[in-house]
Amino acid sequence: MFITLRKLKHRGADRIGIYFPYDAALISQMKELNAIFSRTHRCWYLDYNRQRYDLLLKTFPDAVVAIENIDEILSRDQVAGQSDRENPPIIAKSDALQSGAVVHNPEHKVETDLFVSQMKLRRLPNIGKYWVFKMHYVQTISKQLLAVKGVFWNANYKVYMALRHPEVKSKVETILGVVSFFGDDYLYKEVRFTKLFIRVLPHFDDVKWMRVYVPPQVVLIEKIKRFSMARYSKLHDCYLLPAAPAVYEAVEMQFEPHGVKTVSELPANYLDKRNLPNRKQLDLSKTKALLFEQVPEHAHVYVTDFVNHILALNYSEATLRNYGSAFIRFLRDHHYADPSQIGPKQVVAHLASLMERGLSASAGHTMVNALTFYYQQVLGQTEVSFKLPRPKREKKLPAVLTLEECLRIFQVVDNPKHKLLLLLGYGAGLRVGELVVLEWRDILFEEHKIHIKNAKGKKDRMVMLPQSIVSFLAYYKTIYKPNRYVFEGQFAGEPYSTTSVQSIMRKAVQKSGLSKKASVHTLRHSFATHLLEQGTDVRYIQKLLGHSSIQTTMTYTHLTKQAINKIVSPLDMLANHQLLRKNGDNFEKE
Repeated sequence: MFITLRKLKHRGADRIGIYFPYDAALISQMKELNAIFSRTHRCWYLDYNRQRYDLLLKTFPDAVVAIENIDEILSRDQVAGQSDRENPPIIAKSDALQSGAVVHNPEHKVETDLFVSQMKLRRLPNIGKYWVFKMHYVQTISKQLLAVKGVFWNANYKVYMALRHPEVKSKVETILGVVSFFGDDYLYKEVRFTKLFIRVLPHFDDVKWMRVYVPPQVVLIEKIKRFSMARYSKLHDCYLLPAAPAVYEAVEMQFEPHGVKTVSELPANYLDKRNLPNRKQLDLSKTKALLFEQVPEHAHVYVTDFVNHILALNYSEATLRNYGSAFIRFLRDHHYADPSQIGPKQVVAHLASLMERGLSASAGHTMVNALTFYYQQVLGQTEVSFKLPRPKREKKLPAVLTLEECLRIFQVVDNPKHKLLLLLGYGAGLRVGELVVLEWRDILFEEHKIHIKNAKGKKDRMVMLPQSIVSFLAYYKTIYKPNRYVFEGQFAGEPYSTTSVQSIMRKAVQKSGLSKKASVHTLRHSFATHLLEQGTDVRYIQKLLGHSSIQTTMTYTHLTKQAINKIVSPLDMLANHQLLRKNGDNFEKE
């Protein structure tokens, strides 16, 4: 049992925050002490005074392993809710989260002045290659800071992050008007903690996973999130990792530089290398867990049958997510009643009510497919004539960019990696999901082709590799040195995020000044349309895009300039005829 005490500001007063992994006995004791649970800070808390502090130490003499930002008690007691000037501290404890001192560097002192005291300027623990600091917002100072290359604002944590570089240090300290604020830990020194532990416990509901409890420190939380297979469990208030020896060793190795020890409470032979999942298994497991979190426990049996049949038929993660979400919505609307007791007429009535409430035709089709799958595949009612009315799908033409508009977008992107992402997406007509998982071994330079594997519908296909970016690809590889994936994500060995690619495209469209709404998929539409305008056979375009039906590809024939330009409006014909007749009359008069 491990407890961390931390001073925090909550509801206009200082409090003693009490952090610990989920424990029913501890929660019961907290209630006996009249402690209150804060959803904002995800902890229990008591008023910040000496009596409460002594009571905690007396109640849990051996459990308190970390005391953070709780200062030395003065001669008089403190009353919660007083101003900061009147608030005496409790016990001396340096902490970089609330002070300007550098962790485990007692000889380092930060020079403070009027600005520092007024703006509450303070250092936080380093995150990776960045110094982290916080202060009250001042527009002029903030603009100067963000103008420095290597400094940015982290909206998630409401902090400034500065690259640990001597030049960045000099510029930022000059703007802030302080000396030796960051120290000299340039990219090679790690923040160290004392008396902090990471607990690793078994997961009795699923022995393929282990529960990892990480102390509530930003730098440690960020590190556990970097594990590609980590997922957070709300039920246990911890992170779950595959119970494999390699993963456990990685946890020890990653946190050892911070002085944080890993305490294993796993049974003998609990770790098994076969528990290490591949990418497909990881995606399916994550989606499956998210689906079960949306329904109460008594309805799990219905979702279990539904999910098991989808997995047994080897459907994709996207199908599991879409069909599962639609089925859960159906259950929710029927108060999680047994779906086998809901007849076809009730299902039709439910679908009609959804359409009446403004459900899109696309979502309606997904609902129909999910319910049809459940009644036919799960319940086995194939002999029953169970026909659902199909909502009429809206026929919308996809947005398309002209060649000039595409060029404008590419020209405003300066980052080589970002530019190559968009160029390759347009030049080969790739979906964003295909773009981010592209591997170097899939690019056939000698054949000038790209092998797209396991795309939509679990189909492979060959697409063109534009000659114009072959040299660009080689140059990019020398700069970024990626290993497996062409576009690696934030962490080595992981593919780039589709959300990040969409964000790059969105910013490029804004910067180019285009009024059109365009996404990465718009580049794919533009690719197909421009090929048609060049006279490429629509059947070849179908193969390049990976369409199952030629009808899908035929949509682009309505968008080509040449096809539209060849058609003359009857109004123009009438106007031209009238103009010719008028000119003829004038000629006769002359």
